[in-house]
Amino acid sequence: MNSTYTTKMSESAKLNTVEKTALVLLGMGEEAASQVLQHFSRDEVQRVTHSMAKLSGIKSDNAKEIIQHFFDDFREHSGIRGASKEYLSNTLRKALGNDLAKGLLNNIYGDELRNNMQRLQWVDAEVLAKYISQEHPQMQAIFLAYLPAESSSDVLAKMPPDYHDELIYRIARLQEIDHEVAKDLNELIERCIDHISMTQSAPISGAKQAADIINRFEGNRGQLMELLKLHDESVVKEIEENMFDFMVLGRQHEATMVRLVQEVPISMWALALKGSEISLQQAIKRSMPQRMVKTLEDEMAVRGAVAISQVEKTRQDIMQVVRELSDNGDIELLLYQEPTVE
Repeated sequence: MNSTYTTKMSESAKLNTVEKTALVLLGMGEEAASQVLQHFSRDEVQRVTHSMAKLSGIKSDNAKEIIQHFFDDFREHSGIRGASKEYLSNTLRKALGNDLAKGLLNNIYGDELRNNMQRLQWVDAEVLAKYISQEHPQMQAIFLAYLPAESSSDVLAKMPPDYHDELIYRIARLQEIDHEVAKDLNELIERCIDHISMTQSAPISGAKQAADIINRFEGNRGQLMELLKLHDESVVKEIEENMFDFMVLGRQHEATMVRLVQEVPISMWALALKGSEISLQQAIKRSMPQRMVKTLEDEMAVRGAVAISQVEKTRQDIMQVVRELSDNGDIELLLYQEPTVE
């Protein structure tokens, strides 16, 4: 084996499967690549597009080799192109009879619907809830049933609470949907996507983003806030409101933290500190008796991996306790260290 071929093989072998996929998509062009990405899951889209953005320095020969390998695989596995719905329906009914054909077709088109619904998992839950609110309850239930479970739960939460039980009941009773309903659902999906593409902008909370930046700022936060007040004090108040974050507990006076340790159960600290910065964990542990620190560490270890949503909820609950104590004057809460003079 000559050295040139060995070098080419070793360079292309450095790319993992995701990177090779990214390279093939880049070679397809924007329109074709976008159609392929519609059939990826949310996680797959994130990994592949991240890889597409980072991909660089690929030699032409190596790119051709990878793309050629893709088409070799395609020719080996593709065979005849997929049949149309009408052709497949007629063929299966003639071969299997109406009952068996109906079940098989429902499975096939159910998968198609789920793939189509994947496109909506990027849309804000509140937007989806508003859009389907005018549909018949049964169509709403079908829509939620085919939407990925996490997205479906978020959309349900944005709908009227006194209506949740009926929708869940309708979803639980679903067994299958006929072709006409599947067609209606597909049309609803397309209308929803068209509506969102024309009306939805990219939302951003500037005050929240500014607060997050300042909370993590390593410089003089107090001086920065004083300078911001020269621009607009109302903006500073809005930033301060958004700075009320779990991270601020890492820079409180000892007396404040001792009181919080007394008010918040150890089980809540064990959850809230999961995945937090080491400096924050150390700041809170310094305010605890040694036996409490040991109990905290043991409980964190026993809990193992926990859902991020559960951690966030616990942090919010703790910050609610902090807010109440601060509002009542029981603790002095520092969002940042204000400048001082002698």
